[in-house]
Amino acid sequence: MLKPAAAPGQGPTPPSDRQVARRFAVLTSGFWRGATARTACFWTLSLAASVIVTVFVNVTVNRWNGWFFDALEKKDAQSALTAMAVFPVLAVIVAGVGVGILVTRETLQVHWRQWVTAKLADGWVGERRFYRLSLSGYEPANPEYRIADDVRWATEPLVDFAIGLLSALITIIMFIEILWEIGGGLTVPVGDGVIIIPAYLVLAAIVYAVVVSALITFVGRRLPGLAAARNEGEARLRFSLMRIRDHGEAIALARAEAGERRAVARTYDSLAQRWLAMIRQRGRLTWITNGSSALVPVVPLLLAAPKYLSGEMSLGGVVQVAAAFVAVQNAFNWVLDNFMRIAEWLAAARRVNELADALERLGAGQSDDRLAVLPSPDGCLRLAEVTLTDRDGRNLVADLDMVAPPGATLHVSGELGLGKAALIQAVAGLWPWGRGEIALPAASQVTIVPHTLHLTEGSLRAVLDTAQPLPTERLTDALRRYGLSSLAQRLDEHNDWDKALATGDRQRLALARAELEAPDVLLLDEATSALEVDAALDLIAELRAARPDAIMLLMGQSAGFTEAASHRLVMKRAGGVARMAGHDTEPKTHSPHLEERASARVSKDAPEDTGSSFETPLCGSSG
Repeated sequence: MLKPAAAPGQGPTPPSDRQVARRFAVLTSGFWRGATARTACFWTLSLAASVIVTVFVNVTVNRWNGWFFDALEKKDAQSALTAMAVFPVLAVIVAGVGVGILVTRETLQVHWRQWVTAKLADGWVGERRFYRLSLSGYEPANPEYRIADDVRWATEPLVDFAIGLLSALITIIMFIEILWEIGGGLTVPVGDGVIIIPAYLVLAAIVYAVVVSALITFVGRRLPGLAAARNEGEARLRFSLMRIRDHGEAIALARAEAGERRAVARTYDSLAQRWLAMIRQRGRLTWITNGSSALVPVVPLLLAAPKYLSGEMSLGGVVQVAAAFVAVQNAFNWVLDNFMRIAEWLAAARRVNELADALERLGAGQSDDRLAVLPSPDGCLRLAEVTLTDRDGRNLVADLDMVAPPGATLHVSGELGLGKAALIQAVAGLWPWGRGEIALPAASQVTIVPHTLHLTEGSLRAVLDTAQPLPTERLTDALRRYGLSSLAQRLDEHNDWDKALATGDRQRLALARAELEAPDVLLLDEATSALEVDAALDLIAELRAARPDAIMLLMGQSAGFTEAASHRLVMKRAGGVARMAGHDTEPKTHSPHLEERASARVSKDAPEDTGSSFETPLCGSSG
């Protein structure tokens, strides 16, 4: 299974099949250690025991064949009837051993796949790596497909391979002994003398297997690469179709279905070409495999015929050596019989390895020239000489300095362009490119309220629940205060909420969820764009009253942002780079708009004089 070397300028040479197998073993062998070791070892040993028992049962069946056919040849009715009476017992044992292999094999496969899937899924979802990986520039294609499907195709066949290999080794040992014992040597007359070929059936089995193995290995050497390309094409087609579903409304309104159809057609055309290349290669391989399958049952009969005709071998012996020859041949050709499956396994293992390597690289490959995220000594949010770049090093935001004290509501407006998303992600610890320092309150919880909240399909309770499950009363109260009282009785209703709720209601839900997360820093990204100004101000005031000491960054020109701000920062683009054009970041009380709404809320919910919840503490020197 040779791999062509990468052409100059096409990147590093891909790992060899041996390297892929070794890397996958290192990645997945943890299943047999740690918390899952007992389960893994129990089912592994049970499976091995079932395989060994199966081989011994097969040897017993082979010897039963010799007994029965010898009885028929001798017309020994008593012995033949005894053999027939014994056979149902053998059949029950064979069936029972088969059940044992099925149960132990599939249970081990399920547990192993579960462990590997959990390892990759935790690594992908944990610490928001699924998003950071997409930004990193070395995300492998379709990571979700690799976790959902490739893990299965990379673990399940390995268990089958282990069964086949163990069975093949024991079969070779046991059945070669039968070939040696019954076949013996072959005397071949040559001129006036004779040549004695010892254990000629054993030698014939080995030579036959070596010849066929060499042919199949040579013809099928390109299959692993073709299988990998085919799997990649399948993943791309699935992604193209999922994209149409996810963006169905926008595509329909823009009447862009023709372009999407052409894109899908191009993707499938590429996939079809990969399939056809694989079919042609498998066709060549089938010439050899099918020809060998036709010859294997006949070859031992031809080899045993001279000894049978000369009376040196009984009919039962012929049947035994024929069955033993086929068994040994199948054992020797185990790799060949599974060549296609091994090729597909290597392709799946390669894809799983690529995802695991990318996740490890994400954690270990941090550049020294990157943003430093530090704890703030005085609880303020500080950006000191922050410059954000894209992955190619082009500046998006340059030389940004700002300070936001606890309780501040900072409105960042102006011409941010692509720098807005970068700035939000940098404060949240997601943007990897740039330089400077970002100081956040120690152990702070940073929550981003996006323009449109992604709602997972399921219940509203699942949408609203944070890291710590919250009581129903807390959830219904939040829905009521953010203008979603009608949803309070639908917490456990399963629905596609992305489609069931209008954009404005989804933004209200996003703000309610942000409050429930109890954040210390809130980043609102056009989070009230679908609301009227008064409604937006009421919701921001509600959020501020719930988190009076939280630092809020209002990004963009959404309704109510200007009126709600206590601090302002204006950005202006020059040459595609956003820079500070004006600022008002001196500590002060909140805007009159929020104070008026906060006072109304306090007077409604808590009539006693509680004092202002909106005093903004002062920061120390910004340095």
